[in-house]
Amino acid sequence: MNVEILALCDFAQDASGKLTVLGAFDAITVREFPSVHQLLCVAARVRFQVYELGAHAMRIDLVDASGDRLAPPLEGSMHVNGIGGDSACANLALNVFNLRLEREGSWRLVLSIDGQERASTPLYVRKAASRARRE
Repeated sequence: MNVEILALCDFAQDASGKLTVLGAFDAITVREFPSVHQLLCVAARVRFQVYELGAHAMRIDLVDASGDRLAPPLEGSMHVNGIGGDSACANLALNVFNLRLEREGSWRLVLSIDGQERASTPLYVRKAASRARRE
């Protein structure tokens, strides 16, 4: 299998096998901590070879370098069907609502399939620089 796309974004949708991804990003800037990011979407497109068709366990984690989680893991399964070619794709479009951000830091969005890490992408959470007041 090959992960063709893994992205954090403002909007993701799977419509009849077409993956729509809008506003891909790797950083969130907030005014203060704690803060809540109202909507974060995860988009993934994974290509499976014909011999890999069938059910696969899937897990998505947001973890920092020490393994601490930013949010609970998202777990599920995907069933991949072929349509007559030598490979088939599975799309994931997941919404995470009201993600609580407690501190600045660097995290990784990790996609695991069948218990093995297959891809990751960074997420940087930063506090906005304060502006000096003009008199």
